[in-house]
Amino acid sequence: MFVITVGELDGVPRIVASLNPSVNEFLALIGVDLAGVDVFSYRPRELQQKRKVGTFIDIDVEAVERLRPDLIILYYPVQRHILETASRLAKAVVAVPTPTGVDHVAAIFKFFAKIFDRDEEGDRIAGIYRDLLRGAVIYQNVAAVINLGTYEMPCRNSWVAETLSRVGLVYIKTPPCIFKQFKEPPTLEGVEFVVYEARGKKPQEAAFLGERPHVITPNDTLAHYGPSHPIDLLGVAEAAARGARLVKETSSVLRPSLRDDWYKPYR
Repeated sequence: MFVITVGELDGVPRIVASLNPSVNEFLALIGVDLAGVDVFSYRPRELQQKRKVGTFIDIDVEAVERLRPDLIILYYPVQRHILETASRLAKAVVAVPTPTGVDHVAAIFKFFAKIFDRDEEGDRIAGIYRDLLRGAVIYQNVAAVINLGTYEMPCRNSWVAETLSRVGLVYIKTPPCIFKQFKEPPTLEGVEFVVYEARGKKPQEAAFLGERPHVITPNDTLAHYGPSHPIDLLGVAEAAARGARLVKETSSVLRPSLRDDWYKPYR
């Protein structure tokens, strides 16, 4: 399943509301002016000035009605419960499933570039995204754990597993799934190195890692697949290579502007 579409567009959409932070970052890079975004769209920083029309799990119906959008963009399956509501508020809705790898991410970028008649720029950004994800092997049998209150562990059919492997943190073989969820910290049998996306800053939060080699990243580092993702992962790989236990300057912390050097690789 690539995307879910409801309704039809008549030409390039002029008024767009999007609750998908990863897609929103890409759209900002190709120059699409979004009318409304979710409260978690802060990459690039310019998106923080846009009208807020929802969160990652809810849509503000009154705010969207005032915009009268041509297009609403959602993230599936997290936002599947608002798909029907969104379909009543816009001419068309596109719900983007969780990507399963770099090819899927690139296809998502190109899909939206085509919608906005910016095919060349979409191809260019997707190509750079791929090219950034390269590095010599640092660790084998790597696993990632994302703390969202519950714990999510990416599986081999996820963009997280593939992109970590590409930058030199070769992911452990897992069953063919995208993410597994756990109420408690997962057991890590056979794992030699862990990339842990922390929810907070309390040392005891990472106690389950014990003496196992690991690196801790701030919240919303691994779970974001927008253009910042390869840049963030190169920072994670560099920290792992020098034995650092903490990555501090990720895009979720810096919240870079389009004018900052952060986005220089895409210029």
